[in-house]
Formats: sequence, C-alpha cells, structure tokens
Amino acid sequence: MKRGVFIVFEGIEGSGKSTQAQLLADALERKGVNVDFSREPGGSEVAERIREVLLDSELEEMHPRTELLLYLAARAEHVAKRIRRKLFADKAVVISDRYTLSTLAYQAGGRELDTKRVARLCKFASGGLEPDLTVLVDLDVKEAFTRLDRPHDRLEQAGKEFHEKVREAYLYFARRAPRKIRVFNGAKEKMMLHEEIKQVVLNLLTSKGML
Repeated sequence: MKRGVFIVFEGIEGSGKSTQAQLLADALERKGVNVDFSREPGGSEVAERIREVLLDSELEEMHPRTELLLYLAARAEHVAKRIRRKLFADKAVVISDRYTLSTLAYQAGGRELDTKRVARLCKFASGGLEPDLTVLVDLDVKEAFTRLDRPHDRLEQAGKEFHEKVREAYLYFARRAPRKIRVFNGAKEKMMLHEEIKQVVLNLLTSKGML
C-alpha cells in the first residue's frame, strides 16, 4: 500500500457535514483504523491563523480574490504540513472537513470567480492531491440556516442568495463527477445518514485493502 485513503466532507453551512465527518472518524477509530481528522481552513498552525482572518465577522468585506488566495494559502500549508505526511508516511485514513470542492463552490460559484482559473489555482495549492472520495451532504439552504444556533461567522453572514449559489455549484460539480463525489441527503436523521455514509466508506476501505 503506497498511501492511505483521503476522504473529504463537503456541504453548505449548517448541512451537518462536520457532524457526519466526526461520526465517521469515531466509527473508524473504534474499528482500529488509523484515522487523522482535520479541517479547512486549518489543520496546521499557519493555516489556523489564516482561518481566524477568513472567518472574523468583524473584518470589512474582503475582495473575492483576496479571500480565494487566503483559502489557497491555508490549503497549501495543510497539504504540505499534515495531509501528505499522514497519507504517505503514516498510511492513515485522512478525513478533512472541506477541501478543494469548497473553493470551487464558494469562490467560483458563490463569488462568481472564473471557474477554470480557480480550478488551476486549487491544483497548484494542493500539489495535485485529490481525495479518493468526497462526501457531499446536501441540504436546503433555508433548513440549513435554521440549524445555525450560534453567532454567524463572516461567510455565514453573506446571505441566503450567496449560499444558494454555493449549493447549486456543489450539485453542478457533483453531477460532473458522480463516482468521486457522492451526494447524501442532509435532511435525513443523523444516525441513519451516518450509517449510509459509513457503509460507502467501509466498501472503499475494503477495496483498498485497509479492512
């Protein structure tokens, strides 16, 4: 086995993706799988500092290109300092809460930056590292925002129209790559959804010889 398995969770704010990512990490750890659970922006000291800037609700609105480049800077650190080491040296199952599909959905879809240019920059920042599986937890924007029972960060304050465009972008990219991006219904009961996702992941890990 040359490397571990890289799994990414995606979805709009309030979709439940972070909860599902944590449930999966816990379930795999109980099975004795070597798991590394991380998030974006974040996952390393530098990337966590960048996260603070990106999500600071008190900052003035950023130019979309500034926002994009900050996300990519955080990803470059995350991949170089953590993901590659865990995948290739430790042969771990790496689970990341967000990755390049977030950038395509939020910055190309939501901010309406050029999709091809964003995709090229994402490839540069990640060094071309792609997930083995992307789990997209899809949920209606209105319902998702009823779940956000905490103060909204800078992105969550962008408004429902912005997040509708983000959701549409997610679904567009999922339709283009159905084998790599699996869409799950975020409106389902939490543990029922977890079992559905877990079964897909267990099948993947079995096919990779990790179970």
